Amino acid sequence: MKKKLVSSLIVMAMSLAIVAGCSSSGEETSDIVLGTAGTAGTYYVVGAAMAATVNNNSDKLNVIAQPTKGSVENLNLANSGDIQFGMSNADGVYFAANGTNMYKESGKQNISGVMSLYMSAGQIATLKDSGIETYADLKGKKVCLGPPSTTIVEMSKSILEAYGIDPEKDITPYYLAFDEGLQKLTDGEIDATFFVAGVPTSAMMSATSTGRVTLVDVDEDIISQISEEKPYYQPYVIPAGTYTGTDKDINTFKIMTEIFTNSDVPEDVVYDFVQTALEKVDEYKDAHVVVAEISKGTAWNTSAPLHPGAAKYFKEVGVID
Repeated sequence: MKKKLVSSLIVMAMSLAIVAGCSSSGEETSDIVLGTAGTAGTYYVVGAAMAATVNNNSDKLNVIAQPTKGSVENLNLANSGDIQFGMSNADGVYFAANGTNMYKESGKQNISGVMSLYMSAGQIATLKDSGIETYADLKGKKVCLGPPSTTIVEMSKSILEAYGIDPEKDITPYYLAFDEGLQKLTDGEIDATFFVAGVPTSAMMSATSTGRVTLVDVDEDIISQISEEKPYYQPYVIPAGTYTGTDKDINTFKIMTEIFTNSDVPEDVVYDFVQTALEKVDEYKDAHVVVAEISKGTAWNTSAPLHPGAAKYFKEVGVID
């Protein structure tokens, strides 16, 4: 109980609404919290590197990359004003901005787009001797749909439903973290595990190196159907040979990772964050391979309407009107 109280106090202290301070040059600074995810994941690695770069180059901002449970928690914390910025897959941002899916009852959330970052791909792994060759074969199986309370589960359920499979009735659903799902798969406790990650991802490379694990692709007609209904999911092909033993192209979906903000964050704060994060991207490119995808030309395309501070920057550099 004591540990929980201390932890809660730390989070509350770090997530206070923008606090004014002073930089080494004597200028007023703004302390802001960027919600990421677990410290072992790509969100935290990229978010922490970006925060450090902004801090090293801006006299106006002090960014704290805060570990969280991921997209949904970040969206909820930003909406309530407990953090100022957050990272999420594009579908979560879309749901929150439009008051759909998990936000159908609570309505549109108080968030705006900041910048689009990099793409991740939906991937489902199974054992080569499982007899599972398509998603249709998952009926009656034990399937990990992703970590609980995440937008990853929304993607896996969307695919299953397109195949006519009820995720709550036609399979035995599990809700596990990425590494835990792969471990239970290789231990034979479940039949398949779904995850969303960059390509290639190290955990999957390790799993396929044994020669026992493979990927299942999505039928092209299902891809067309889902991408038309849900534009935040776009067709993607994982090239043959990306993972050991994967000797054919794997058809699936990609989704962008984005940064969003509470809509009430001041324009100059968002402007300075976007400007520094994009113009100094070379300074954190070695943090993770996905940073190579971050660019001015694509960063404007967010799933929530752009915050005025972000829009101001993208207009200045000529990528939007």
